[in-house]
Amino acid sequence: MNRFDAELIARTPLTARVHLLRFAAREPFQWAAGQYLLVVRCAGVELRIPYSIASACDPAHAREFEIAAAIHAGADAIDGLEIGGRVELEGPAGSFVWQAEPSPAALLVGVGTGIAPLRALIREELARASSVRLALLAGHRVAEDVLFHDEFNALAASSARFRFVPTLSAGAEGWSGRRGRVQAQLAELVRSLEPLDAYVCGRLDMLNEVVSELASLGVPAARIRAEGY
Repeated sequence: MNRFDAELIARTPLTARVHLLRFAAREPFQWAAGQYLLVVRCAGVELRIPYSIASACDPAHAREFEIAAAIHAGADAIDGLEIGGRVELEGPAGSFVWQAEPSPAALLVGVGTGIAPLRALIREELARASSVRLALLAGHRVAEDVLFHDEFNALAASSARFRFVPTLSAGAEGWSGRRGRVQAQLAELVRSLEPLDAYVCGRLDMLNEVVSELASLGVPAARIRAEGY
């Protein structure tokens, strides 16, 4: 597997618990949206932690990429990495990528930082001359946890073929959007999009339930791609 170094060039808080980290690799490299990198070493500490790439590959800036990292009060060295700090990585790797022959629509389902590779998939697809319709079903606990909220709303406003559907499992009464776990929203979205491909990313318990529910709704197993942690 390819091994290389990268420098942290920007850190942007997405929520109180998740930061978007932008790196510049020493040399340009290519990846497919949905793939991940393995952080082998950071600040001299061995990690070997996989992180999904949260950005689509831009040929004009093929050295730069982003990851969405959950911050755990310094539990991992990458949490406290300062601008200019370097990491050693392996990859890219993974088969959580677009179907070679896509269906007319795609339903992307994620919770927490499982949204990261879905963001890359969406941005890659919207950059293509394509008619594939996209819906992102994003599950979070409270409104303050919704990742890329403004970005996804802007994409939905600018592209008629993208729909952003956030849902909360808790939170204040002022939230006017959907409530409940992502599992409860599946039937309606599948009916509105079918035939479709499904891409599911997040905790294994959620992933298993969503994949089972998609199958019961008639989505063929070959049209479902899933990645859990």
